[in-house]
Amino acid sequence: MLEKGEHIVRKWGWMGMVLALALVLGGCGPKADISVFMMSTTTVPSELTEALKTELSQKLEGRFTVDVFASPMYNLQKLFVEYAAGDNGLHVVPEEDVKSMSKQGGHIPLDDYFDKDKYEEGYFDGMVLEKAQKGYIEHQEKHLYALPAEKLPLLNKLGITEKGLFVAIPVRTPDVERSIQILKLMEETR
Repeated sequence: MLEKGEHIVRKWGWMGMVLALALVLGGCGPKADISVFMMSTTTVPSELTEALKTELSQKLEGRFTVDVFASPMYNLQKLFVEYAAGDNGLHVVPEEDVKSMSKQGGHIPLDDYFDKDKYEEGYFDGMVLEKAQKGYIEHQEKHLYALPAEKLPLLNKLGITEKGLFVAIPVRTPDVERSIQILKLMEETR
């Protein structure tokens, strides 16, 4: 049988765990307008994500807010969750994953915004969903689905130079235009 003091400690212990879980799941503070998710085959130090967030925020000059976060290690299940349920504006992930997700209709084609000849590594087959009278029609098409991170000056400046990383816009982006703006800022040389 529990003593009176033990019961109170257990009660507050459970309440504390519930509160901590709510904070973790709910986030701390306001949500950014757009977010960048990074996952590489190595680790992405928090200093790099913070530096990228700072650089992008300065370049945006208050037009909208951006957040950058990374998975501490490569985890395919985490990546699937980010594609299926995440509200990210951009993904910075390994080439194999970009190609795999593109074949499943996971990315916005970038042909209208970027030069496919300049970023030929990101030009490959993928699935496109075309709105039809009833639902969507799926078909495979070659498009520019991603930009190689090593060709983006802002990422290079910050030390994000791992070969085989690509930046793509997931179809679940909350705002295509803002995602394009962030990608164009990564492409700027100044």
